[in-house]
Amino acid sequence: MTTKTKLPGLDIAKKEGSIRLVLSGNWLTRNLVSVENSLTIEAIDTNKNQEVNIDFSKDLKIDTAGCWLVAKFIKQLQQEKIPYTTNNSPAYLEQALSKELTLEQDRHPSSFLQFLEDLGRGTQNILVEGRELIGFFGEVLVISFSLFRTKNFFRWVSIAHHLQTAGFQALGIVGLISFLIGAVLAYQGIIQLERFGASIYTIDFLGISLLREISVLLTSVVIAGRSGSSFTAQIGTMALNREIDAIKILGLNPIIVLVIPRILALLIALPLLVFFGMLTGLLGGMVLTSVLIDVSPSQFWSILNKAVSQTTFWVGMSKAPLFALIISIVGCFRGLQVKGSAESIGLMTTKSVVEAIFLVIICDALMSIVYSAMGI
Repeated sequence: MTTKTKLPGLDIAKKEGSIRLVLSGNWLTRNLVSVENSLTIEAIDTNKNQEVNIDFSKDLKIDTAGCWLVAKFIKQLQQEKIPYTTNNSPAYLEQALSKELTLEQDRHPSSFLQFLEDLGRGTQNILVEGRELIGFFGEVLVISFSLFRTKNFFRWVSIAHHLQTAGFQALGIVGLISFLIGAVLAYQGIIQLERFGASIYTIDFLGISLLREISVLLTSVVIAGRSGSSFTAQIGTMALNREIDAIKILGLNPIIVLVIPRILALLIALPLLVFFGMLTGLLGGMVLTSVLIDVSPSQFWSILNKAVSQTTFWVGMSKAPLFALIISIVGCFRGLQVKGSAESIGLMTTKSVVEAIFLVIICDALMSIVYSAMGI
């Protein structure tokens, strides 16, 4: 014997100045198709001069989807400023109205308001993530200072491994890019300065720009894209595989085991890579000047020695440790934030590279302003 499912019912009784809606039957998800288009202002044909009374009968069975449909109709009444009352309304309906389970999709804010909302939300996210990053940096500093005098602080095997991957294995790409950039700068300098018969001053321009700014900035950007992303992906994969949880269970601190060795390795590797980038960049400039303006290598280095000083060299080198700290901190911080799925690794790796490069450029600009103000 089968029982027939009672379909949802909607009885409409119109009086002068009011409309009474009686809901009966089973207002359940599987049955709502028959009344979905009936419970609207247009279908009921009401206006601001009529009060709508919504009455829930005693035999009514309603679930969350049914309440969603009724709440959507009530939101329409509110938007059109049509007065309404409810009798015997279920608790689900009050929750749907108070928590706004529905109807956000019915709102169509203006593009300007949407822009302001997105701007505010983005600004809030930046501030929150910036505070978390500063907190992570402070935690690393506290742990580093507290363990600096202990024998377990320097994990030499791990430091040597990361020094090889982040430093030695990056020599090829850093050298090639620096050589090409030096050649391009020399070529552009000669093309522009030869108009004034001053193409020889290309060497001065090349030496100062490479040693003060370009070599350290270019190398840092390459390392941020190469090693910073690698730090994030490695630590993020360990987080997904529960290896970080295993480290904690063993009574070890992930910051000591995973973060500090990477920071120390990059603090050693990046200044050396910057110095190597300076040499290869000057080498590329020397090759181009030798070809285009017939300057011998000995003449090139002699003119370069007169154009730059030790201060010029150390201005560029002084930025390398700070940039190494930024890249490694951001890379490890984003790696520890990976959670959920493999998609999170890609997202955090992208954020790591973008944020590291952005912070490096900002710090480079600030340090250049400070050095100029100091007359250096």
